[in-house]
Amino acid sequence: MFSQTQRQLFVIVPLLAAFITIFWLPSLAVRASVPLALDDALRFRQFADLTAISLSPDLNWVAFTVRENRRARTVDDRTWALTGIRDIFTGTDVYILNLRSGSTRRLTEGQFDNFQTVWSPNSRYLAFISDRDGSNQAKVWVWDAVREDTRKVGDLSVRQLGLIAWTPDSRKIIAPVLPEGISAERYAKELTSGSAERVEPRSTEVAGSTVEVFRANVGGTISRSVEGTDPWSLNIFLRDLALIDVEDGRTTIVARGKIAGYGISPDGSKIAYSVPKRFERPGSQQTLFDLLTSALDGSHKQLLASDARLDYDGASFNWSPDSKHIAYYAFREGGLETDTADYYVVDATGGTPQDVTHSVPEQRLPARSTAPLWDSSGEHIYFIRNGALWVAGTHIESSELSNIPGRQILKLIPRSQGSLWTPQTNSTIAVTSDRTGKQDGFFRVDLATGQSTKLLEAGQCYSCANMDQQFQVTKDGKAVAYLAEDAENSPDLFLSDPNFSQPHKLTHLNPQYDKVKMGAARLISWLSNDGEPLHGALLLPSSYNPEKHYPLIVWVYGGKNRSDHFDQFGFEGQGPFNLQLLATRGYAVLLPDAPQHVGTPMLDLLKTVLPGVNKVIELGIADPERLGVMGHSYGGYSTLCLITQTNRFRAAVEADGEADLLAGYGGMDDRGTSYGIALEEEGQGAMGGTPWQFRDRYIENSPVFHLDRVETPLLIVHGGEDTAIRPFLGDEVFVDLRRLGKQVEYAKYLDEEHSPLAWSYGNQLDFCQRMIEWFNDHLMVVDRQRRTTE
Repeated sequence: MFSQTQRQLFVIVPLLAAFITIFWLPSLAVRASVPLALDDALRFRQFADLTAISLSPDLNWVAFTVRENRRARTVDDRTWALTGIRDIFTGTDVYILNLRSGSTRRLTEGQFDNFQTVWSPNSRYLAFISDRDGSNQAKVWVWDAVREDTRKVGDLSVRQLGLIAWTPDSRKIIAPVLPEGISAERYAKELTSGSAERVEPRSTEVAGSTVEVFRANVGGTISRSVEGTDPWSLNIFLRDLALIDVEDGRTTIVARGKIAGYGISPDGSKIAYSVPKRFERPGSQQTLFDLLTSALDGSHKQLLASDARLDYDGASFNWSPDSKHIAYYAFREGGLETDTADYYVVDATGGTPQDVTHSVPEQRLPARSTAPLWDSSGEHIYFIRNGALWVAGTHIESSELSNIPGRQILKLIPRSQGSLWTPQTNSTIAVTSDRTGKQDGFFRVDLATGQSTKLLEAGQCYSCANMDQQFQVTKDGKAVAYLAEDAENSPDLFLSDPNFSQPHKLTHLNPQYDKVKMGAARLISWLSNDGEPLHGALLLPSSYNPEKHYPLIVWVYGGKNRSDHFDQFGFEGQGPFNLQLLATRGYAVLLPDAPQHVGTPMLDLLKTVLPGVNKVIELGIADPERLGVMGHSYGGYSTLCLITQTNRFRAAVEADGEADLLAGYGGMDDRGTSYGIALEEEGQGAMGGTPWQFRDRYIENSPVFHLDRVETPLLIVHGGEDTAIRPFLGDEVFVDLRRLGKQVEYAKYLDEEHSPLAWSYGNQLDFCQRMIEWFNDHLMVVDRQRRTTE
């Protein structure tokens, strides 16, 4: 006999097959070895970042948010503050798919911006955020599945960083909103004012002066976090938490001030939330948070933890199912830079947090900590450390439960917020990474014995999506929805039973890719100059012939194992960095591992990347006379590091990078914030301290001081409004190379921010054309000249 959910799944399968054929798939055709058209690559649709897949508890519906790149637009910090709409939420629509009939509809009709879907516990309402009332403000809306209508809930403007949430009785929604009594204009001014102290104008102003004065925080008592040196402003958390009645829109303000993560207790009586206080010290990216609870009317506030080193968003905590405890993780000394966290359990009524992992070894593998999940009894928490599954509790010491041979556990799948999914008695499902094969998998883990069983590994990535909730489990725990992709296929939504024996594809977002044969992925290995084993993800030309040699583009990003992108579509996702754009045009593309060490990032790139290039040549794939290199952001810096140390590359493209660590360190945005300090001292810059401590180190690792060695033609690309790597840093590279008489071209895209992934369609298209033409002119022409000579 089958459970109700299993019977529904069997009913759903043929309906979904019909649905997919009718609504998503084009006429079946043989994929051709033709270039992926730029328009096809840039008019893609994707599951929106930082959103969620949402299954209705009654198993009738699945809701999700889709972002259309053609409708997306650039949003600067001030506009985000004014409207509540981030750039990643522009061009978004809410879709609902009926799992019984197989029908689908775009609930929001391709108008305005609509995102963050959450079903009410009784399955009647689908809540989401939208600016569809024409006010240019993000507000809470609900679709009523009974009445089949959509309406706005209240008129408060949402200022959201996480998901909105329902109370257990389905009557109210809790949402972060514009602070009470503050206009959108004033709010935007608060958020974009930065943290450096501005000096008030003189009483007697000079006519015609537009001076704006900043003052360093000197004299008096110096706080441990020096104003102006913070990597970003904590004002981004400035918002109220509002409890909104769905029927009449009445509102109760639960908390005011700077609010980060939050969550309603399972019994609906309390809310827990974190308050960001300051950065731990100058040059640090670690925020210190207080963790509090209160009743839903805002009364009975209780401080549970002070100065906790929570994750960026302050949301690394979960309620126990009985609402009596809260578990959270906090990074050890050194904060985010260490990736080493301890797990705590604290009584929800107060008391001293109990460190249940004080005796656990430090993190050895490069995997982020994850919020702990509770068992159904509320007595144990499960978490991941060193790629293994651990268990702890309020009355037991933590212990390693399961270590899967040859695999690293990445994630545990929650059944509901904070609770572990146990589809079978005393077992759970772990999402794993095959460190050798570079693929994700699903493994069943017995919670009594720790024994593991492989359920699914298919050369796919199940953890690549940048979503707040990557997995959704049905209310009865008998099915799970998840996203899957690989190097040749873009992400789509799947539904499966707990055994993953018959995963069913629910969507096909980008049928335009079906007509193009994509480049196949291959994993290669080599040793660095220091004998360190390294890997690389190699994308072969779509028309690959083992008898031919091909131009090779190296996509470089120092300090990262980029081979981990082996099972991600296009290696770098959709849009202008979709490397299938190059593979379908006759290029091989290599993403090499490029580990770095404090003090020697520039030399480390040479020691790790070039042996990888040599390996591709030895395999008979790459033509040694046609090598190119490119990278974005720190990858742009990495590109400049390479071309100042070797002349083997015949063409290079660096996007939004820098060559001058000293100038990047001292850069300041319009708000007085200096991002470079934290990045260079303790972040990916790998300097290990200030320029006054390590002056020679900063100079030695700044390509700007070695630009006279460059012989590689370079295309520089930079966003004219880049707030992460200031545009003057791109200007500097161009001006210096021009002065040196080097072959250089500079494309500055006015009004655009740091990443081309968020640029306007026109600028994305121009960037792609320019990049491809640059490599064609410098690499393909070599082959044409060679053939002409022969």
